[in-house]
Amino acid sequence: MSRLLNAVTLLTVLASPAAPLYAQQVAGPDEPYARGIVVADHPLASEAGAEVLRRGGNVVDAAVATAFALSVVRPESCGLGGGGFMVIWNAERQEAVAIDYREQAPRHASRDMYIKERDGKPLPADASRKGGLAAGVPGEVAGLCYALETYGSLDRSVVMQPAIRLAREGVDVDAQMRSAQRRTLAALAQRKNGMQQFAPLVRHYLNGGTQWNEGDRFHSPLAHLLERIAEQGRDAFYRGPVAEALVAANQSQGGILTLEDLATMEPRIRQPLEARFSGMKVISMPPPSSGGIALIQTLNTLSAWEAKHPDQRLELLGHNTVESVQLLTEALKHAFADRARFLGDTDFAEVPVDKLISNEYAATIASKIQLDQTHPADFYGTTAAHRDAGTSHFCVIDAAGNAVACTETINTTYGSYVVEPKYGVIFNNEMDDFTARPGEPNVFGLMQSEANAIAPGKKPLSSMSPTIVVEDGKAVMAAGASGGPRIITATLQVLLNMTRFGMSPSEAVSAPRVHHQWMPDELLIERAIRSKVGPRLEKIGHEVKSSSGLAASQAASRSEDGLRGGSDPRKGGQPAGW
Repeated sequence: MSRLLNAVTLLTVLASPAAPLYAQQVAGPDEPYARGIVVADHPLASEAGAEVLRRGGNVVDAAVATAFALSVVRPESCGLGGGGFMVIWNAERQEAVAIDYREQAPRHASRDMYIKERDGKPLPADASRKGGLAAGVPGEVAGLCYALETYGSLDRSVVMQPAIRLAREGVDVDAQMRSAQRRTLAALAQRKNGMQQFAPLVRHYLNGGTQWNEGDRFHSPLAHLLERIAEQGRDAFYRGPVAEALVAANQSQGGILTLEDLATMEPRIRQPLEARFSGMKVISMPPPSSGGIALIQTLNTLSAWEAKHPDQRLELLGHNTVESVQLLTEALKHAFADRARFLGDTDFAEVPVDKLISNEYAATIASKIQLDQTHPADFYGTTAAHRDAGTSHFCVIDAAGNAVACTETINTTYGSYVVEPKYGVIFNNEMDDFTARPGEPNVFGLMQSEANAIAPGKKPLSSMSPTIVVEDGKAVMAAGASGGPRIITATLQVLLNMTRFGMSPSEAVSAPRVHHQWMPDELLIERAIRSKVGPRLEKIGHEVKSSSGLAASQAASRSEDGLRGGSDPRKGGQPAGW
Protein backbone atom coordinates (compact mmCIF):
# COMPACT_ATOMS: atom_id res chain seq x y z
CA MET A 1 0.00 0.00 0.00
CA SER A 2 2.93 2.34 0.70
CA ARG A 3 3.52 3.34 -2.92
CA LEU A 4 -0.04 3.21 -4.21
CA LEU A 5 -1.43 6.42 -2.78
CA ASN A 6 0.24 8.88 -5.16
CA ALA A 7 -1.93 11.88 -5.92
CA VAL A 8 -0.45 11.97 -9.42
CA THR A 9 2.29 10.13 -11.27
CA LEU A 10 5.58 11.00 -9.63
CA LEU A 11 6.86 14.17 -11.24
CA THR A 12 10.38 15.15 -12.23
CA VAL A 13 11.18 17.70 -9.56
CA LEU A 14 12.33 20.91 -11.22
CA ALA A 15 13.88 22.37 -8.10
CA SER A 16 16.20 20.93 -5.49
CA PRO A 17 14.39 18.82 -2.83
CA ALA A 18 15.34 21.38 -0.19
CA ALA A 19 13.77 24.31 -2.04
CA PRO A 20 10.04 25.12 -1.78
CA LEU A 21 7.83 24.90 -4.84
CA TYR A 22 5.98 28.18 -4.70
CA ALA A 23 4.12 27.87 -8.04
CA GLN A 24 0.82 27.01 -6.42
CA GLN A 25 -2.63 27.49 -7.85
CA VAL A 26 -4.59 29.92 -5.71
CA ALA A 27 -8.28 29.14 -5.53
CA GLY A 28 -11.09 31.04 -3.87
CA PRO A 29 -13.13 29.41 -1.09
CA ASP A 30 -15.37 27.53 -3.52
CA GLU A 31 -13.11 27.31 -6.56
CA PRO A 32 -11.79 23.81 -7.23
CA TYR A 33 -8.27 22.47 -7.41
CA ALA A 34 -7.60 19.80 -10.01
CA ARG A 35 -5.13 17.35 -8.49
CA GLY A 36 -4.96 17.58 -4.72
CA ILE A 37 -6.11 19.67 -1.77
CA VAL A 38 -5.02 20.11 1.85
CA VAL A 39 -7.25 21.83 4.41
CA ALA A 40 -5.78 22.80 7.79
CA ASP A 41 -6.50 25.48 10.37
CA HIS A 42 -3.42 27.50 9.39
CA PRO A 43 -2.65 28.57 5.79
CA LEU A 44 1.03 27.67 6.10
CA ALA A 45 0.24 24.16 7.30
CA SER A 46 -2.08 23.64 4.34
CA GLU A 47 0.64 24.94 2.03
CA ALA A 48 3.21 22.59 3.60
CA GLY A 49 1.06 19.61 2.63
CA ALA A 50 0.30 21.03 -0.81
CA GLU A 51 4.01 21.62 -1.44
CA VAL A 52 4.66 17.93 -0.82
CA LEU A 53 1.84 16.98 -3.19
CA ARG A 54 3.46 19.12 -5.86
CA ARG A 55 6.72 17.26 -5.30
CA GLY A 56 4.93 14.07 -6.31
CA GLY A 57 4.01 12.95 -2.81
CA ASN A 58 0.86 11.03 -2.00
CA VAL A 59 -1.90 11.96 0.45
CA VAL A 60 -0.06 10.41 3.42
CA ASP A 61 3.15 12.29 2.58
CA ALA A 62 1.07 15.47 2.50
CA ALA A 63 -0.64 14.61 5.77
CA VAL A 64 2.64 14.02 7.59
CA ALA A 65 4.08 17.27 6.20
CA THR A 66 0.98 19.13 7.37
CA ALA A 67 1.14 17.60 10.84
CA PHE A 68 4.78 18.51 11.41
CA ALA A 69 4.07 22.03 10.11
CA LEU A 70 1.17 22.38 12.55
CA SER A 71 3.55 21.65 15.43
CA VAL A 72 5.33 24.85 14.39
CA VAL A 73 2.43 27.16 13.50
CA ARG A 74 -0.23 25.91 15.95
CA PRO A 75 1.83 25.03 19.06
CA GLU A 76 -1.08 25.94 21.32
CA SER A 77 -3.15 23.19 19.71
CA CYS A 78 -0.96 20.21 18.86
CA GLY A 79 2.63 19.12 18.45
CA LEU A 80 5.43 16.68 19.13
CA GLY A 81 4.42 16.29 22.79
CA GLY A 82 0.90 15.16 21.88
CA GLY A 83 -0.79 12.52 19.75
CA GLY A 84 -3.61 11.89 17.33
CA PHE A 85 -5.71 9.70 15.07
CA MET A 86 -5.27 9.29 11.31
CA VAL A 87 -7.80 7.67 8.97
CA ILE A 88 -6.63 6.77 5.45
CA TRP A 89 -8.63 5.69 2.40
CA ASN A 90 -6.74 3.91 -0.40
CA ALA A 91 -8.91 4.09 -3.51
CA GLU A 92 -6.84 1.64 -5.52
CA ARG A 93 -6.90 -1.07 -2.86
CA GLN A 94 -10.36 -0.15 -1.60
CA GLU A 95 -8.89 -0.22 1.86
CA ALA A 96 -9.34 1.90 4.98
CA VAL A 97 -6.71 2.18 7.71
CA ALA A 98 -6.92 3.82 11.13
CA ILE A 99 -3.67 4.72 12.88
CA ASP A 100 -3.96 5.35 16.62
CA TYR A 101 -1.04 7.33 17.99
CA ARG A 102 -2.97 8.74 20.91
CA GLU A 103 -1.00 9.39 24.08
CA GLN A 104 -1.12 6.67 26.74
CA ALA A 105 -0.78 6.48 30.50
CA PRO A 106 2.77 6.00 31.82
CA ARG A 107 3.63 2.61 33.27
CA HIS A 108 3.60 3.99 36.83
CA ALA A 109 0.09 5.47 36.44
CA SER A 110 -2.75 4.10 38.55
CA ARG A 111 -6.51 4.38 38.79
CA ASP A 112 -6.46 6.56 41.92
CA MET A 113 -3.34 8.59 41.17
CA TYR A 114 -5.21 11.91 41.33
CA ILE A 115 -7.11 11.26 44.53
CA LYS A 116 -4.15 10.22 46.66
CA GLU A 117 -1.51 12.23 48.45
CA ARG A 118 2.04 12.27 47.14
CA ASP A 119 4.95 12.46 49.57
CA GLY A 120 2.48 13.19 52.35
CA LYS A 121 1.09 16.24 50.59
CA PRO A 122 -2.32 16.59 48.89
CA LEU A 123 -2.20 16.89 45.12
CA PRO A 124 -3.27 20.17 43.54
CA ALA A 125 -6.89 20.15 42.44
CA ASP A 126 -5.79 20.48 38.80
CA ALA A 127 -3.00 17.88 38.89
CA SER A 128 -4.60 16.00 35.98
CA ARG A 129 -4.64 19.20 33.92
CA LYS A 130 -1.48 21.20 34.67
CA GLY A 131 2.02 20.10 35.58
CA GLY A 132 4.08 17.00 34.85
CA LEU A 133 1.58 14.51 36.26
CA ALA A 134 -0.98 15.57 33.65
CA ALA A 135 1.06 14.29 30.71
CA GLY A 136 0.56 11.02 28.91
CA VAL A 137 3.32 9.40 26.87
CA PRO A 138 3.52 11.37 23.59
CA GLY A 139 2.63 9.40 20.46
CA GLU A 140 2.87 12.08 17.76
CA VAL A 141 6.35 11.40 16.43
CA ALA A 142 5.92 7.61 16.52
CA GLY A 143 2.63 7.85 14.66
CA LEU A 144 3.79 10.22 11.95
CA CYS A 145 7.00 8.30 11.31
CA TYR A 146 5.05 5.04 11.09
CA ALA A 147 2.49 6.50 8.69
CA LEU A 148 5.22 7.89 6.44
CA GLU A 149 7.34 4.73 6.42
CA THR A 150 4.37 2.42 5.84
CA TYR A 151 2.05 4.41 3.55
CA GLY A 152 4.12 7.32 2.25
CA SER A 153 6.26 7.56 -0.88
CA LEU A 154 8.83 10.31 -0.24
CA ASP A 155 11.87 10.51 1.99
CA ARG A 156 11.40 11.86 5.50
CA SER A 157 13.81 14.74 4.83
CA VAL A 158 11.67 15.94 1.92
CA VAL A 159 8.38 15.62 3.80
CA MET A 160 9.67 17.44 6.88
CA GLN A 161 11.45 20.19 5.00
CA PRO A 162 8.49 22.66 5.03
CA ALA A 163 8.12 22.38 8.82
CA ILE A 164 11.84 22.86 9.37
CA ARG A 165 11.83 25.91 7.10
CA LEU A 166 8.88 27.43 8.96
CA ALA A 167 10.63 26.90 12.29
CA ARG A 168 13.85 28.45 11.00
CA GLU A 169 12.30 31.44 9.22
CA GLY A 170 9.51 32.17 11.68
CA VAL A 171 5.84 32.84 11.00
CA ASP A 172 3.57 35.83 11.40
CA VAL A 173 1.60 35.73 14.63
CA ASP A 174 -2.09 35.50 13.77
CA ALA A 175 -5.24 36.27 15.74
CA GLN A 176 -5.56 32.68 17.00
CA MET A 177 -2.05 32.68 18.48
CA ARG A 178 -2.51 36.13 20.02
CA SER A 179 -5.76 35.01 21.62
CA ALA A 180 -4.17 31.84 23.01
CA GLN A 181 -1.26 33.85 24.40
CA ARG A 182 -3.55 36.38 26.04
CA ARG A 183 -5.69 33.70 27.72
CA THR A 184 -2.69 31.68 28.84
CA LEU A 185 -0.85 34.64 30.36
CA ALA A 186 -4.02 35.54 32.25
CA ALA A 187 -4.31 31.97 33.54
CA LEU A 188 -0.66 31.92 34.62
CA ALA A 189 -1.09 35.24 36.42
CA GLN A 190 -3.85 33.68 38.52
CA ARG A 191 -1.65 30.79 39.63
CA LYS A 192 0.71 31.16 42.56
CA ASN A 193 4.16 31.50 40.98
CA GLY A 194 2.66 30.41 37.66
CA MET A 195 5.00 32.46 35.50
CA GLN A 196 8.01 31.05 37.34
CA GLN A 197 6.79 27.46 37.46
CA PHE A 198 6.16 27.37 33.72
CA ALA A 199 8.97 29.71 32.68
CA PRO A 200 10.00 27.64 29.59
CA LEU A 201 6.47 27.98 28.23
CA VAL A 202 6.56 31.74 28.77
CA ARG A 203 10.01 32.07 27.22
CA HIS A 204 9.57 29.83 24.18
CA TYR A 205 5.89 30.26 23.31
CA LEU A 206 4.46 33.34 25.04
CA ASN A 207 6.97 35.97 23.88
CA GLY A 208 8.58 36.18 27.32
CA GLY A 209 5.28 37.39 28.76
CA THR A 210 4.96 40.41 26.46
CA GLN A 211 1.72 40.51 24.51
CA TRP A 212 2.14 39.98 20.78
CA ASN A 213 0.89 42.62 18.38
CA GLU A 214 -0.25 42.31 14.81
CA GLY A 215 2.80 42.03 12.58
CA ASP A 216 4.99 40.27 15.15
CA ARG A 217 6.71 37.00 14.22
CA PHE A 218 7.07 33.75 16.15
CA HIS A 219 10.16 31.54 15.82
CA SER A 220 9.52 27.99 16.98
CA PRO A 221 12.14 26.40 19.24
CA LEU A 222 11.50 23.04 17.51
CA ALA A 223 13.79 23.57 14.49
CA HIS A 224 16.74 21.59 15.83
CA LEU A 225 14.57 18.69 17.01
CA LEU A 226 12.70 18.55 13.71
CA GLU A 227 16.02 18.32 11.89
CA ARG A 228 17.09 15.46 14.17
CA ILE A 229 13.85 13.59 13.48
CA ALA A 230 14.21 14.17 9.73
CA GLU A 231 17.67 12.63 9.89
CA GLN A 232 17.22 9.85 12.46
CA GLY A 233 13.49 9.08 12.55
CA ARG A 234 11.50 8.27 15.66
CA ASP A 235 14.54 7.27 17.73
CA ALA A 236 15.69 10.88 17.69
CA PHE A 237 12.72 11.62 19.95
CA TYR A 238 12.18 8.42 21.95
CA ARG A 239 15.79 7.46 22.72
CA GLY A 240 19.03 9.22 23.52
CA PRO A 241 19.56 12.80 24.70
CA VAL A 242 16.12 14.10 23.67
CA ALA A 243 14.34 11.34 25.57
CA GLU A 244 16.52 11.97 28.61
CA ALA A 245 15.72 15.68 28.48
CA LEU A 246 11.99 14.98 28.15
CA VAL A 247 11.96 12.66 31.16
CA ALA A 248 13.95 15.14 33.26
CA ALA A 249 11.61 18.01 32.40
CA ASN A 250 8.51 15.95 33.12
CA GLN A 251 9.74 14.59 36.43
CA SER A 252 10.96 18.00 37.56
CA GLN A 253 7.33 19.13 37.39
CA GLY A 254 6.00 16.14 39.35
CA GLY A 255 5.51 13.76 36.44
CA ILE A 256 6.12 10.01 36.28
CA LEU A 257 7.32 9.61 32.69
CA THR A 258 10.26 7.21 32.24
CA LEU A 259 12.75 6.39 29.51
CA GLU A 260 11.07 3.01 29.16
CA ASP A 261 7.72 4.72 28.56
CA LEU A 262 9.22 6.60 25.64
CA ALA A 263 11.28 3.75 24.19
CA THR A 264 8.28 1.40 24.05
CA MET A 265 5.73 3.87 22.62
CA GLU A 266 4.24 2.44 19.41
CA PRO A 267 1.23 3.42 17.28
CA ARG A 268 -1.60 0.90 17.00
CA ILE A 269 -3.46 -0.04 13.85
CA ARG A 270 -7.21 -0.14 14.40
CA GLN A 271 -10.06 -1.41 12.26
CA PRO A 272 -11.98 1.70 11.17
CA LEU A 273 -15.71 1.94 11.84
CA GLU A 274 -17.91 1.88 8.75
CA ALA A 275 -21.57 2.64 8.13
CA ARG A 276 -23.90 3.64 5.31
CA PHE A 277 -25.55 7.03 5.18
CA SER A 278 -27.38 8.56 2.23
CA GLY A 279 -26.08 5.77 0.03
CA MET A 280 -22.43 6.48 0.90
CA LYS A 281 -19.86 4.73 3.08
CA VAL A 282 -18.86 6.65 6.20
CA ILE A 283 -15.46 5.69 7.64
CA SER A 284 -14.45 6.94 11.07
CA MET A 285 -12.18 6.27 14.05
CA PRO A 286 -12.91 3.44 16.52
CA PRO A 287 -12.14 3.52 20.27
CA PRO A 288 -10.28 4.95 22.05
CA SER A 289 -12.02 7.57 19.96
CA SER A 290 -15.58 8.09 21.09
CA GLY A 291 -16.14 10.32 18.08
CA GLY A 292 -16.59 7.61 15.48
CA ILE A 293 -19.14 5.66 17.51
CA ALA A 294 -21.11 8.76 18.53
CA LEU A 295 -21.10 10.13 14.98
CA ILE A 296 -22.17 6.86 13.34
CA GLN A 297 -24.76 6.13 16.03
CA THR A 298 -26.27 9.56 15.46
CA LEU A 299 -26.27 9.19 11.67
CA ASN A 300 -27.93 5.79 12.04
CA THR A 301 -30.54 7.27 14.37
CA LEU A 302 -31.32 10.00 11.84
CA SER A 303 -31.68 7.36 9.11
CA ALA A 304 -33.99 5.28 11.31
CA TRP A 305 -36.10 8.36 12.09
CA GLU A 306 -36.41 9.22 8.41
CA ALA A 307 -37.36 5.65 7.51
CA LYS A 308 -40.23 5.89 9.99
CA HIS A 309 -41.09 9.52 9.16
CA PRO A 310 -40.33 10.04 5.43
CA ASP A 311 -42.12 13.40 5.48
CA GLN A 312 -39.75 14.58 8.22
CA ARG A 313 -36.42 13.98 6.60
CA LEU A 314 -33.74 16.34 7.81
CA GLU A 315 -33.62 18.39 4.61
CA LEU A 316 -37.41 18.69 4.63
CA LEU A 317 -37.35 19.99 8.19
CA GLY A 318 -34.88 22.63 7.03
CA HIS A 319 -31.38 23.71 8.02
CA ASN A 320 -31.12 24.98 11.61
CA THR A 321 -34.88 25.08 12.13
CA VAL A 322 -36.42 24.31 15.51
CA GLU A 323 -37.51 20.90 14.23
CA SER A 324 -34.16 19.89 12.73
CA VAL A 325 -32.23 21.12 15.79
CA GLN A 326 -34.59 19.21 18.08
CA LEU A 327 -34.20 15.99 16.07
CA LEU A 328 -30.43 16.30 16.04
CA THR A 329 -30.24 17.20 19.72
CA GLU A 330 -32.31 14.25 20.87
CA ALA A 331 -30.17 11.84 18.84
CA LEU A 332 -27.00 13.40 20.27
CA LYS A 333 -28.19 13.16 23.87
CA HIS A 334 -28.56 9.40 23.48
CA ALA A 335 -25.14 9.11 21.83
CA PHE A 336 -23.36 11.10 24.55
CA ALA A 337 -25.13 9.19 27.33
CA ASP A 338 -23.86 5.96 25.77
CA ARG A 339 -20.40 7.51 25.48
CA ALA A 340 -20.38 8.17 29.21
CA ARG A 341 -21.63 4.72 30.12
CA PHE A 342 -19.77 2.38 27.80
CA LEU A 343 -16.73 3.82 26.07
CA GLY A 344 -13.04 3.39 26.78
CA ASP A 345 -9.87 1.87 25.33
CA THR A 346 -10.94 -1.49 23.85
CA ASP A 347 -7.50 -2.92 24.65
CA PHE A 348 -8.52 -2.70 28.31
CA ALA A 349 -12.33 -2.54 28.49
CA GLU A 350 -15.25 -4.39 26.93
CA VAL A 351 -17.05 -1.89 24.71
CA PRO A 352 -20.25 -2.97 22.88
CA VAL A 353 -19.18 -1.34 19.62
CA ASP A 354 -21.30 -3.52 17.32
CA LYS A 355 -24.45 -2.85 19.32
CA LEU A 356 -23.91 0.88 19.58
CA ILE A 357 -23.50 1.35 15.81
CA SER A 358 -26.14 -1.20 14.78
CA ASN A 359 -29.22 -0.21 12.81
CA GLU A 360 -31.42 -2.09 15.29
CA TYR A 361 -30.16 -0.01 18.20
CA ALA A 362 -30.58 3.16 16.18
CA ALA A 363 -34.20 2.24 15.46
CA THR A 364 -34.81 1.83 19.20
CA ILE A 365 -33.39 5.28 19.87
CA ALA A 366 -35.34 6.86 17.00
CA SER A 367 -38.58 5.45 18.39
CA LYS A 368 -38.05 7.48 21.58
CA ILE A 369 -37.56 10.84 19.84
CA GLN A 370 -40.31 13.46 19.89
CA LEU A 371 -40.04 16.72 18.01
CA ASP A 372 -42.09 18.58 20.59
CA GLN A 373 -40.55 17.32 23.81
CA THR A 374 -37.23 16.69 25.53
CA HIS A 375 -36.64 14.71 28.72
CA PRO A 376 -34.61 14.70 31.96
CA ALA A 377 -31.04 13.41 31.72
CA ASP A 378 -31.78 9.97 33.18
CA PHE A 379 -34.19 9.26 30.29
CA TYR A 380 -31.15 8.90 28.01
CA GLY A 381 -28.79 6.94 30.25
CA THR A 382 -26.64 6.86 33.36
CA THR A 383 -22.94 6.44 33.97
CA ALA A 384 -21.56 3.43 35.76
CA ALA A 385 -19.38 5.54 38.08
CA HIS A 386 -20.33 8.58 38.54
CA ARG A 387 -13.37 26.06 25.89
CA ASP A 388 -10.81 23.98 24.24
CA ALA A 389 -8.20 24.99 21.64
CA GLY A 390 -5.67 22.22 22.17
CA THR A 391 -6.58 20.24 19.08
CA SER A 392 -6.16 20.62 15.32
CA HIS A 393 -7.78 18.80 12.39
CA PHE A 394 -6.81 18.62 8.72
CA CYS A 395 -7.89 16.78 5.56
CA VAL A 396 -6.18 15.73 2.33
CA ILE A 397 -7.92 14.47 -0.83
CA ASP A 398 -6.52 13.83 -4.29
CA ALA A 399 -8.12 13.53 -7.71
CA ALA A 400 -7.89 9.71 -7.64
CA GLY A 401 -10.15 9.56 -4.56
CA ASN A 402 -7.48 8.83 -1.93
CA ALA A 403 -7.89 10.69 1.34
CA VAL A 404 -6.59 11.30 4.84
CA ALA A 405 -8.54 12.72 7.75
CA CYS A 406 -6.35 13.45 10.76
CA THR A 407 -6.96 15.01 14.17
CA GLU A 408 -4.11 15.77 16.57
CA THR A 409 -4.05 17.23 20.05
CA ILE A 410 -2.27 18.20 23.23
CA ASN A 411 -5.75 18.39 24.85
CA THR A 412 -6.20 21.97 26.07
CA THR A 413 -4.41 25.19 25.12
CA TYR A 414 -0.65 24.63 25.55
CA GLY A 415 -1.42 21.29 27.19
CA SER A 416 0.06 20.79 30.65
CA TYR A 417 2.07 24.07 30.39
CA VAL A 418 5.22 21.98 30.88
CA VAL A 419 7.84 22.64 28.18
CA GLU A 420 11.18 20.87 27.86
CA PRO A 421 13.51 23.91 27.88
CA LYS A 422 16.24 22.79 25.43
CA TYR A 423 14.22 21.23 22.58
CA GLY A 424 10.98 23.12 23.12
CA VAL A 425 8.52 20.20 23.35
CA ILE A 426 5.15 21.08 24.94
CA PHE A 427 3.78 18.21 27.01
CA ASN A 428 0.14 17.26 26.62
CA ASN A 429 -2.36 17.06 29.48
CA GLU A 430 -4.28 14.06 28.15
CA MET A 431 -4.46 12.30 31.52
CA ASP A 432 -7.49 14.48 32.27
CA ASP A 433 -9.31 12.68 29.46
CA PHE A 434 -9.40 9.59 31.67
CA THR A 435 -11.89 9.28 34.49
CA ALA A 436 -9.26 11.06 36.56
CA ARG A 437 -11.51 11.58 39.57
CA PRO A 438 -14.42 9.12 39.54
CA GLY A 439 -17.75 10.89 39.85
CA GLU A 440 -16.41 14.24 38.72
CA PRO A 441 -16.55 15.74 35.20
CA ASN A 442 -13.36 16.44 33.30
CA VAL A 443 -12.32 19.86 31.99
CA PHE A 444 -14.93 19.60 29.23
CA GLY A 445 -17.76 18.77 31.63
CA LEU A 446 -17.90 15.14 30.49
CA MET A 447 -18.91 12.42 32.94
CA GLN A 448 -17.15 9.12 32.26
CA SER A 449 -17.30 5.54 33.50
CA GLU A 450 -14.99 2.86 34.86
CA ALA A 451 -14.33 1.78 31.25
CA ASN A 452 -12.21 4.93 30.99
CA ALA A 453 -10.41 4.57 34.32
CA ILE A 454 -6.63 5.05 34.36
CA ALA A 455 -4.37 2.02 33.87
CA PRO A 456 -0.71 1.74 32.82
CA GLY A 457 -0.36 1.79 29.04
CA LYS A 458 -4.05 2.61 28.53
CA LYS A 459 -5.21 5.34 26.17
CA PRO A 460 -7.76 7.90 27.39
CA LEU A 461 -11.08 8.26 25.65
CA SER A 462 -11.11 10.98 23.01
CA SER A 463 -13.72 12.97 21.10
CA MET A 464 -11.53 13.27 18.00
CA SER A 465 -13.57 12.27 14.96
CA PRO A 466 -11.53 12.13 11.72
CA THR A 467 -14.02 10.93 9.11
CA ILE A 468 -13.95 10.09 5.39
CA VAL A 469 -16.99 9.57 3.15
CA VAL A 470 -16.62 7.24 0.16
CA GLU A 471 -18.87 6.88 -2.88
CA ASP A 472 -18.27 4.46 -5.76
CA GLY A 473 -14.98 3.46 -4.19
CA LYS A 474 -13.50 6.97 -4.03
CA ALA A 475 -13.33 9.51 -1.25
CA VAL A 476 -15.81 12.33 -1.82
CA MET A 477 -15.58 14.07 1.56
CA ALA A 478 -13.31 14.31 4.59
CA ALA A 479 -14.05 16.20 7.77
CA GLY A 480 -13.18 16.65 11.41
CA ALA A 481 -12.84 19.33 14.05
CA SER A 482 -11.10 20.59 17.17
CA GLY A 483 -12.83 21.58 20.39
CA GLY A 484 -13.21 18.81 22.98
CA PRO A 485 -16.58 17.00 22.87
CA ARG A 486 -17.80 19.68 20.47
CA ILE A 487 -15.63 17.94 17.88
CA ILE A 488 -18.29 15.26 17.52
CA THR A 489 -21.21 17.61 17.02
CA ALA A 490 -19.26 19.92 14.72
CA THR A 491 -18.04 17.08 12.50
CA LEU A 492 -21.54 15.64 12.34
CA GLN A 493 -23.14 18.94 11.35
CA VAL A 494 -20.47 19.65 8.72
CA LEU A 495 -21.12 16.26 7.12
CA LEU A 496 -24.88 16.81 7.23
CA ASN A 497 -24.44 20.27 5.73
CA MET A 498 -22.62 18.74 2.77
CA THR A 499 -24.66 15.54 2.33
CA ARG A 500 -28.17 16.76 3.13
CA PHE A 501 -28.15 20.50 2.58
CA GLY A 502 -25.93 20.68 -0.49
CA MET A 503 -23.32 23.00 0.97
CA SER A 504 -19.76 23.38 -0.25
CA PRO A 505 -17.04 22.63 2.32
CA SER A 506 -16.50 26.35 3.03
CA GLU A 507 -20.24 26.88 3.53
CA ALA A 508 -20.50 23.73 5.65
CA VAL A 509 -17.75 24.68 8.12
CA SER A 510 -18.91 28.30 8.37
CA ALA A 511 -22.60 27.62 9.07
CA PRO A 512 -23.91 28.21 12.63
CA ARG A 513 -23.92 25.14 14.88
CA VAL A 514 -25.50 23.71 18.01
CA HIS A 515 -24.12 21.35 20.65
CA HIS A 516 -25.53 19.03 23.30
CA GLN A 517 -23.42 16.44 25.14
CA TRP A 518 -26.12 15.06 27.49
CA MET A 519 -24.33 16.27 30.63
CA PRO A 520 -24.37 19.08 31.54
CA ASP A 521 -27.99 19.14 30.40
CA GLU A 522 -27.80 22.29 28.29
CA LEU A 523 -28.20 23.07 24.62
CA LEU A 524 -25.56 25.44 23.27
CA ILE A 525 -26.54 27.48 20.23
CA GLU A 526 -24.30 29.85 18.34
CA ARG A 527 -25.47 33.45 18.57
CA ALA A 528 -26.19 33.75 14.85
CA ILE A 529 -29.26 31.52 15.24
CA ARG A 530 -29.98 31.88 18.97
CA SER A 531 -32.88 34.29 18.54
CA LYS A 532 -34.28 32.29 15.64
CA VAL A 533 -34.63 28.92 17.36
CA GLY A 534 -33.80 29.42 21.05
CA PRO A 535 -37.18 30.58 22.42
CA ARG A 536 -39.17 27.69 20.94
CA LEU A 537 -36.57 25.14 22.03
CA GLU A 538 -36.83 26.52 25.56
CA LYS A 539 -40.59 25.95 25.42
CA ILE A 540 -39.93 22.31 24.49
CA GLY A 541 -37.92 22.02 27.70
CA HIS A 542 -34.29 22.69 26.81
CA GLU A 543 -32.00 24.86 28.87
CA VAL A 544 -30.62 26.99 26.05
CA LYS A 545 -27.35 28.89 26.27
CA SER A 546 -25.65 31.09 23.70
CA SER A 547 -22.16 30.43 22.41
CA SER A 548 -19.85 32.61 20.36
CA GLY A 549 -18.35 29.59 18.61
CA LEU A 550 -18.68 25.80 18.79
CA ALA A 551 -15.47 24.00 17.78
CA ALA A 552 -13.43 24.65 14.64
CA SER A 553 -13.88 22.29 11.71
CA GLN A 554 -12.09 21.58 8.44
CA ALA A 555 -13.57 19.79 5.45
CA ALA A 556 -12.74 18.83 1.88
CA SER A 557 -14.74 17.37 -0.99
CA ARG A 558 -14.12 15.79 -4.38
CA SER A 559 -16.57 15.98 -7.27
CA GLU A 560 -16.45 15.75 -11.05
CA ASP A 561 -15.40 19.39 -11.38
CA GLY A 562 -12.58 19.28 -8.86
CA LEU A 563 -11.46 19.39 -5.23
CA ARG A 564 -12.74 21.96 -2.75
CA GLY A 565 -11.91 22.74 0.85
CA GLY A 566 -13.22 24.77 3.75
CA SER A 567 -11.23 26.06 6.73
CA ASP A 568 -13.33 27.18 9.67
CA PRO A 569 -13.36 30.98 10.12
CA ARG A 570 -13.75 30.40 13.87
CA LYS A 571 -10.04 29.54 14.06
CA GLY A 572 -8.47 30.66 10.81
CA GLY A 573 -6.88 28.71 8.05
CA GLN A 574 -7.04 28.36 4.31
CA PRO A 575 -6.97 25.41 1.90
CA ALA A 576 -4.03 24.89 -0.43
CA GLY A 577 -3.60 22.63 -3.40
CA TRP A 578 -2.81 22.36 -7.10
